Amino acid sequence: MLFLKRCFFILLLGCLSAYGQTNKNTSTMRPIDKLYNSVQPLNYKTKPQYYIEANQSGCFYELYVNGRGVFKLYEQVGLVGHGVCINDAILKTGMQEVTIKLYPLGQTEIDNFETFTKNARIDVKIEKYDLLDDSVNEEVARVKIPQIKDKNNLIRIKGLPYFEHTFTFHAEVPYEVKGWSESQDLTKMNQDQLEKEVVAFHNNYANIIHNQDETKWVELAKNRELEYLLSEEYNDVKSESVKKRKKEVKEIFDSEFKKKIPLDPYEMVFGGQGRIVALKGVNRKSNSALSFGIEKEYNGKLRKIRKSQYLYLHKPKGSNQLEIIR
Repeated sequence: MLFLKRCFFILLLGCLSAYGQTNKNTSTMRPIDKLYNSVQPLNYKTKPQYYIEANQSGCFYELYVNGRGVFKLYEQVGLVGHGVCINDAILKTGMQEVTIKLYPLGQTEIDNFETFTKNARIDVKIEKYDLLDDSVNEEVARVKIPQIKDKNNLIRIKGLPYFEHTFTFHAEVPYEVKGWSESQDLTKMNQDQLEKEVVAFHNNYANIIHNQDETKWVELAKNRELEYLLSEEYNDVKSESVKKRKKEVKEIFDSEFKKKIPLDPYEMVFGGQGRIVALKGVNRKSNSALSFGIEKEYNGKLRKIRKSQYLYLHKPKGSNQLEIIR
């Protein structure tokens, strides 16, 4: 009997020790880790990922999917291709809208190009892959500008100071996220009042960054991060993309160097049929008006940088408060 009591006592101590260790690990876990670890694995039979890829020459461009900016290029680098996953701009299965915005090169070492030359062109395509099936590699849609479709339907940009083109494609995904689908139409609000609210939100966000308050940041960004994890990563918190994203977040809140930077001159831009709004800087070629100074690791060394960050805000149905949605 004494032997059994001793065994029970040792077992009890072991359980309490393990419980205490678990509690300790949970309590010391960082806010961003807690948020990401709260998601459940998904058992979808397919996990499609949609990418947008652009090859351009002689112009700058911005790409939008369902009103949300997904990529921009303002570098004079010649013919270059870029691809980026766009799942977190896709809320559910159905038709998706893509907008291409083209700009001339402006002042270069050779000349000042205020309009497009005959060499300006872009080739944009949507491709589908699957995380569970390497054989899936499908071109879903493609648009070339300029392009002669037929004698009565021409796309020409030579001599123009700006060009915009919108097309659609069908996406099929196993998830559905709310995003901004049920949000209020912000274009119907008093625009002066909306601007004050949007600017105040950005200034508060900048304060949170400057004060390195990771907990408050997670509270603000929670919905965006969870919808990103579901739509783009299918809740795989161990993927390299997620690890990189968490590292970038932690760099912001671990930075010994921090610099508060006032909002750049801006314009309010809307997307998602007026349901989302952002502040686009007007001086730094499509960067967000929001930026801040931090340290970032490059090749093993910390460098002081100015980081720009877009906030896509919305007002959920039944709420009068702006929230981050992308």
